[in-house]
Amino acid sequence: MDEFVISSGHAKVVRGASGYLDEVNEARKVVPKVAEYLKELDCKVHTFNDNTSKNQRDNINTIVKYHNSKSRGLDVSVHFNAGTKETGGTEVLYYGDGNKALAAKVSKAISEALGIKDRGAKKRTDLGFLKGTAKPAILIEVCFVDTKTNADAYKKNFDKCCKAIAETLSGKKLKEQAKPVEKKSVLHKVQVGAFSDEKNAAKLASELKKKGYSVNIVKG
Repeated sequence: MDEFVISSGHAKVVRGASGYLDEVNEARKVVPKVAEYLKELDCKVHTFNDNTSKNQRDNINTIVKYHNSKSRGLDVSVHFNAGTKETGGTEVLYYGDGNKALAAKVSKAISEALGIKDRGAKKRTDLGFLKGTAKPAILIEVCFVDTKTNADAYKKNFDKCCKAIAETLSGKKLKEQAKPVEKKSVLHKVQVGAFSDEKNAAKLASELKKKGYSVNIVKG
């Protein structure tokens, strides 16, 4: 499954849940980042944000129409949840039973990336997005916007979360980026005898330290 359509939930005007996080704003951050990683994994990705709809019905129809206009193997909608302030967690909604296993894998991957509860895959037959898209589809509820521990975990592990989604959707692993080589500190000696007095030596040592050098003043 190497071709995807990923959209953010709700619309610029038709807003979603809000609390410690704003659902629409955050979904619009997750979508492009996940798409970026999917492209690194040699997947083709179409992304969409609804900026025009003025009501919920038009919003669903606009999103579904975009998804159905593209060639793809899977439709993905990114949302954020609300309602259980005490526990929170991640869950992924699906319609057809054939999508249950993928939904469960994505939910588990996100919960592990964020370190929050895995609420698992949940079948929903009443959602316009899942019913209206012609291809297999899942709706991701990343975390709960009104649960502070969820919001904090999401902010801290945003990149890790997006990588987990991309890897699980594609079934591929992103390459580990090489860690930058640490520069070794070089010790420089400033000899007092090479200058007129200790004052000049100290001044030179100070300038070298400002530039990140390790300096010792020696007499001789």
